[in-house]
Amino acid sequence: MSLKKIDPLSISLRLYFYKLKGYSVLLYGLILAQIIALLFSLNGISYMSSNNGELSVSVNTYSASLVIVFSLVWIFYTAIQLTTKRYKRIEIPLVTNNITGHLSDIGFLMTACFFGGLTSSLAGVLLRVIIYFTFDRSQVIVDQFFLPFIDLLLGAAVSALYMILISAIGYLIGVLTKVSMAFVIVIPTVILGLLRVYADFVQTLVAFFTRETSFPLFVLKVLITSMLLFGFSFLLSNRREAVQ
Repeated sequence: MSLKKIDPLSISLRLYFYKLKGYSVLLYGLILAQIIALLFSLNGISYMSSNNGELSVSVNTYSASLVIVFSLVWIFYTAIQLTTKRYKRIEIPLVTNNITGHLSDIGFLMTACFFGGLTSSLAGVLLRVIIYFTFDRSQVIVDQFFLPFIDLLLGAAVSALYMILISAIGYLIGVLTKVSMAFVIVIPTVILGLLRVYADFVQTLVAFFTRETSFPLFVLKVLITSMLLFGFSFLLSNRREAVQ
């Protein structure tokens, strides 16, 4: 019998780096999704025109918000995929357990979120550069056009935090579907029911995260909620493993 103690953190760290290499194709998917969103953003997100008979004014608004939306969809899909058997097979060559598997998954998701948040902000800068050099500069409203570096960092942080929250939701949904395939039907039904019957509650819940003006408080909200969601996923998975 071996007396050597197994350190879950060191094993999780090894498994985390192992998954960074094995799941690299997922990160390529993020970049592809952001490029597609950037191309769509070149058409503008809104158009307004005014005409008084003598003077005609038209304004086309551009934003990289679509890049963030695509990134959120990607991280949601990725979080669910990490709980499937297809991606869990990568743990087979290593000596792992439920704890190390979850910790390495969360570590990968956190890395993907920070990477996605940074690239989302950089995509916004790239969109500004393309517009500046492609269109007639005299028609570009330069007020607040050039993004300060601190705003770039703040945008990257906010994007990453939203991705962390969405990844926690996706991971929980993935674990629930592993507990019982019935959740594949139950979860969409519950979501549709909430949207129709408790629309005000859903709006309040969304506003709780999206309308927060204090950045430290926003960080606190996202981190606490995400930890609770990941913790619940861990407990559900442990219970399923114990039953089996």
